[in-house]
Amino acid sequence: MRLDLFLKVSCLAKRRAFAKELCDEGCVKINGNLAKAGREVGVGDEIEIRKRGQITRLRVIELPQKSINKNRAKECYEIIQGSDTSLELSE
Repeated sequence: MRLDLFLKVSCLAKRRAFAKELCDEGCVKINGNLAKAGREVGVGDEIEIRKRGQITRLRVIELPQKSINKNRAKECYEIIQGSDTSLELSE
Protein backbone atom coordinates (compact mmCIF):
# COMPACT_ATOMS: atom_id res chain seq x y z
CA MET A 1 0.00 0.00 0.00
CA ARG A 2 1.29 3.48 -0.84
CA LEU A 3 2.34 5.66 2.10
CA ASP A 4 -0.04 8.51 1.28
CA LEU A 5 -2.95 6.08 1.00
CA PHE A 6 -1.99 4.40 4.30
CA LEU A 7 -1.94 7.78 6.08
CA LYS A 8 -5.37 8.62 4.64
CA VAL A 9 -7.10 5.26 5.23
CA SER A 10 -5.71 4.89 8.75
CA CYS A 11 -7.08 8.38 9.59
CA LEU A 12 -3.63 9.87 10.23
CA ALA A 13 -4.30 12.51 7.54
CA LYS A 14 -7.71 13.82 6.55
CA ARG A 15 -6.98 13.91 2.83
CA ARG A 16 -4.60 11.98 0.60
CA ALA A 17 -3.35 15.25 -0.92
CA PHE A 18 -2.37 16.44 2.56
CA ALA A 19 -0.55 13.16 3.21
CA LYS A 20 1.37 13.68 -0.05
CA GLU A 21 2.20 17.23 0.99
CA LEU A 22 3.63 15.98 4.31
CA CYS A 23 5.85 13.55 2.41
CA ASP A 24 6.95 16.20 -0.10
CA GLU A 25 7.96 18.50 2.78
CA GLY A 26 10.16 15.79 4.30
CA CYS A 27 7.99 15.32 7.38
CA VAL A 28 7.59 11.54 7.03
CA LYS A 29 10.17 8.78 7.39
CA ILE A 30 9.84 5.03 7.05
CA ASN A 31 12.38 2.95 8.97
CA GLY A 32 14.57 6.04 9.42
CA ASN A 33 14.64 7.08 5.75
CA LEU A 34 12.78 10.01 4.21
CA ALA A 35 9.80 8.67 2.33
CA LYS A 36 7.97 9.84 -0.76
CA ALA A 37 4.20 9.52 -1.02
CA GLY A 38 4.43 6.54 -3.38
CA ARG A 39 6.68 4.47 -1.14
CA GLU A 40 5.23 1.09 -0.27
CA VAL A 41 4.32 0.51 3.38
CA GLY A 42 4.39 -2.98 4.86
CA VAL A 43 3.49 -4.64 8.13
CA GLY A 44 6.24 -4.02 10.69
CA ASP A 45 7.44 -0.75 9.14
CA GLU A 46 8.08 2.13 11.54
CA ILE A 47 6.75 5.49 10.40
CA GLU A 48 7.93 8.77 11.90
CA ILE A 49 5.83 11.90 11.37
CA ARG A 50 7.11 15.38 12.25
CA LYS A 51 4.42 18.02 12.41
CA ARG A 52 4.24 21.29 14.33
CA GLY A 53 7.41 20.51 16.27
CA GLN A 54 6.12 17.15 17.49
CA ILE A 55 7.45 13.75 16.52
CA THR A 56 5.20 10.72 16.46
CA ARG A 57 6.53 7.23 15.75
CA LEU A 58 4.26 4.33 15.00
CA ARG A 59 4.57 0.74 13.84
CA VAL A 60 2.29 -0.67 11.14
CA ILE A 61 0.41 -3.68 12.53
CA GLU A 62 -1.77 -4.37 9.51
CA LEU A 63 -2.64 -2.78 6.19
CA PRO A 64 -6.21 -1.46 6.26
CA GLN A 65 -8.84 -2.00 3.60
CA LYS A 66 -9.64 1.03 1.47
CA SER A 67 -12.68 1.91 3.56
CA ILE A 68 -12.83 1.20 7.28
CA ASN A 69 -14.32 3.13 10.17
CA LYS A 70 -12.27 5.46 12.33
CA ASN A 71 -12.15 3.18 15.38
CA ARG A 72 -10.98 0.22 13.29
CA ALA A 73 -8.37 2.41 11.57
CA LYS A 74 -6.57 3.01 14.88
CA GLU A 75 -6.04 -0.74 15.22
CA CYS A 76 -3.83 -0.73 12.11
CA TYR A 77 -0.91 0.90 13.92
CA GLU A 78 0.76 0.96 17.33
CA ILE A 79 2.14 4.21 18.71
CA ILE A 80 5.78 3.89 19.78
CA GLN A 81 6.47 7.53 20.68
CA GLY A 82 4.07 10.45 20.96
CA SER A 83 0.33 10.33 21.50
CA ASP A 84 -2.97 10.19 19.66
CA THR A 85 -3.39 13.94 20.11
CA SER A 86 -0.16 14.64 18.22
CA LEU A 87 -1.56 12.67 15.26
CA GLU A 88 -4.22 15.22 14.44
CA LEU A 89 -2.66 16.00 11.08
CA SER A 90 -5.18 18.43 9.71
CA GLU A 91 -4.24 21.29 7.46
